[in-house]
Amino acid sequence: MNKKIIMTEVVDIGDPHILPYDGKYYMYATSHKTGFKVWVSDDLIEWEDKGLCYYESKWGYENFWAPEVYFYEGKFYMYFSARWNKNKSLRTGVAMADSPLGRFEDIKGQPMDFGYAAIDGSVLFDDDGKKYFYYAKDCSENVVDGKNTSQIYVVKLNGDMISTDGEPIIVSTPDNDWELKDEEWRWNEGPVLLKRDGKYYLFYSSSPFWSPNYSVNYSVSKTPFGPFVKAKENPILKQIEGKISGPGHNSFFETFDGQLMTAYHIHTNMDKPDGNRRACISKVFFKDGKPVIDYK
Repeated sequence: MNKKIIMTEVVDIGDPHILPYDGKYYMYATSHKTGFKVWVSDDLIEWEDKGLCYYESKWGYENFWAPEVYFYEGKFYMYFSARWNKNKSLRTGVAMADSPLGRFEDIKGQPMDFGYAAIDGSVLFDDDGKKYFYYAKDCSENVVDGKNTSQIYVVKLNGDMISTDGEPIIVSTPDNDWELKDEEWRWNEGPVLLKRDGKYYLFYSSSPFWSPNYSVNYSVSKTPFGPFVKAKENPILKQIEGKISGPGHNSFFETFDGQLMTAYHIHTNMDKPDGNRRACISKVFFKDGKPVIDYK
């Protein structure tokens, strides 16, 4: 395998998110039918399974996906996707805990409700203290030009970490050749934001997660609301035939010595790609204003 990739032993997961806190790294992922597990590491190489940190949802009953955890004002907030027992629609929930190990509890007895399927929630904490919530309007309920299509939206997030301010704005839709390889359904999903030198970098994944074509792309804007311009060098994290398949749904974190890293998943079985995936980690650099994932 590629030596530039930290290939963890954590398998049968997806959408990994790593939170550095108090000298340890906590990893959350799509990992359990009725909630989420958490793993802990001192070195990003050896991971200890600490079991479920979120379970017995007040509103979700299946499809627990893509958890992201943030530490804010003494509390840990988990954003995640699940299917709402009210109408079977995929929605985004917010849970809170006093420890990164959980137990995380739903803040409300229902998800954030935008009126349609919304998944893959991610928060940008801007330099001025404002917060922005990015998510994917899921293709399960979104048809554009006759095609089921996932698109990325942004909306202001209030200080309570669950309510929003204003109407969501679309910032990304699949519209380039590399995003349209799978003709029946189309994806821009798994958004995550980085801010560097006054610019906003929106990273997202395209193609279905079970496809070898699943990959990470990015676009750039001068504001958190866009317009975002997609990079010509996309995708910047993609399949390496014979080495990795379907790398995608990434997140970012910094090591305790200040190195920017990205966590993402790949297919565990390259010959038979499916929902069985494993967590990987690679370094990230910026060169001439462009992000580079050091994985090749």
